[in-house]
Amino acid sequence: MDEVPAVWTIPPGADREKVEDLVSRLAERLEIRAPELKNDMVLLPANYPVVVRALNEVEPGWQEQELLVPPVA
Repeated sequence: MDEVPAVWTIPPGADREKVEDLVSRLAERLEIRAPELKNDMVLLPANYPVVVRALNEVEPGWQEQELLVPPVA
């Protein structure tokens, strides 16, 4: 990831294993190195539309499952 990353939040109570799995699959889909989960956040590429599109492909319904919260503009 050469650009400045965006901070996505891991909501309280989220299943950490599911989040780790999702982030791993997302990184593979985006062809980036798997980002490290730190406390309640993960750094992902700042290109929001690309990240959301990839999330929808690897985990349809990720928003309803409350696994990740997008950055606030």
